[in-house]
Amino acid sequence: MADPRFFECAGPFSASAIAALIDGQCTGEADAIFSDISSLELAQPDMVSFFTNPKLAEQLATSKAGAVLISEKNRALCPPQTQAIICDDPYRAMAIMAQAFYPLTAQSRPMPGEGQDGAMLHPTARLGENVTIELGAMIGRHAEIGDNCVIGAGAMIGHGVVLGHDCVIGPQATIGYSLLGNRVIVQAGARLGTDGFGFAPGSQHVKIPQLGRLIVQSDVEIGANATLDRGAVGDTIIGEGTKIDNLVHIAHNVEIGRHCFLAAHSAVAGSSKIGDYVQMGGFAGVVGHIEVGAHSVIGAHSLATKSLPEKSSVSGAPARPRSELYRDQAFLSKLRKQSD
Repeated sequence: MADPRFFECAGPFSASAIAALIDGQCTGEADAIFSDISSLELAQPDMVSFFTNPKLAEQLATSKAGAVLISEKNRALCPPQTQAIICDDPYRAMAIMAQAFYPLTAQSRPMPGEGQDGAMLHPTARLGENVTIELGAMIGRHAEIGDNCVIGAGAMIGHGVVLGHDCVIGPQATIGYSLLGNRVIVQAGARLGTDGFGFAPGSQHVKIPQLGRLIVQSDVEIGANATLDRGAVGDTIIGEGTKIDNLVHIAHNVEIGRHCFLAAHSAVAGSSKIGDYVQMGGFAGVVGHIEVGAHSVIGAHSLATKSLPEKSSVSGAPARPRSELYRDQAFLSKLRKQSD
């Protein structure tokens, strides 16, 4: 159960309402009321949990949860004291339910009632309706903030920056030279629109002015302390629905497609293009000026050094097809054993 000091619950919900939200099916009392969500271990009879892994069948059997989101194939594992709510994807259904029980938390919003005392707004800045600006935040000249946005304490929105509607900017985040779409979440300490690493080398390196922008499309989430550089000439672009983890670096003029996942400490070097639905594991990297095809997966600690076709699955440094890497590892292991 979430601590009410930090998270405000919007429940309760009936079993039928839960089933409707997740396009699921009740198998028990439709009017049964559930006040919260929880894990199998901690759930109580008035709470909803979820089940996806048959290896945790014993945990499900002993759970006190009043209802569980579960797939049809695992339905038989549900104990008689727990109502099964059948759905295609219990993990995704749990995410939807968590947003329903905790709608403010789902968007990383502060608890209601936090004010705008101490914020610094340039007189030319334009604010939409129902905007929350917390203590010490700064809004620069000619910046535009859409309806229902939340600007965290100490955040800085630079001159000319545009935020769409329903954006959430975390504490101490800085945004410059950027245009953001709707429902963008920027976690604490992230840096958007920073200078790209551009220098003309020589006996004295000459800095190249970074004259582009950072374009962040709608429904993007950017993790804490991530850094996204603006373009040098042209723009850096982050496609809609992409999720960027903490401490990720996106260099200048990179184009990230729609609905990508970039895990913590991953990095994309300048002018590379990442297709839609690409996944990058932790500490993965992409060198500059290459293209990664849509639906590709770059494993953790891997480095893509050349362009990859669509639906590639690569690992290692330099990255190569995962099946090839595994064969090489098996071969080396066999040689080692033979030499022992």
